[in-house]
Amino acid sequence: MLAGLRHFLMNPWMGPIGMAVSIALAVALAVSGSLWQAERAAYENRIAELSRASDRAQSGLRAELAACHRADQEREAMEAEFARREATPDKARAAALLASQPEGIDACARMESADRAVLSNLKP
Repeated sequence: MLAGLRHFLMNPWMGPIGMAVSIALAVALAVSGSLWQAERAAYENRIAELSRASDRAQSGLRAELAACHRADQEREAMEAEFARREATPDKARAAALLASQPEGIDACARMESADRAVLSNLKP
């Protein structure tokens, strides 16, 4: 068995064949390495793009949250003012006050809707 293997490896044609195989493997390694580098660069670009999009979305959500808090503070201030006066507004006055600040209410509704959407995606 070893004699057959030795005879096969000592064949004069094995040197050039081995050299050709090693060159082919080196070329394949170089090609695959360059392809992997290009793929890595594409992934890094995509990650950077997604990070920028996440930052933009986060800043928008923070602005909406600030509007929500501002509307809540204004509502609390209005309630405190009415409590101080010991008077409650009638329904028409309340409707007018709610209609005058739609951005806070609208922002709160959008925040709640966004929270529900995110939470629904996280459930298995």
